[in-house]
Amino acid sequence: MDKQDIVKVEMPQKDRSAAPQATATKAVQLRVGQNKSVIIYNRANSYIVDAVLKAVFNNAH
Repeated sequence: MDKQDIVKVEMPQKDRSAAPQATATKAVQLRVGQNKSVIIYNRANSYIVDAVLKAVFNNAH
């Protein structure tokens, strides 16, 4: 049996007009090169931040 790497998950839609959306703001900006930078926003999930930091800093554990 083949296992899928990606599984589509759909969440039921809530009435978004009742509550205002929280806006993401820049939490940190890291310069990684002369003309390159990485911006991490305050609403990013921890596993995404972990993956970005490991990709930017190859020796991170």
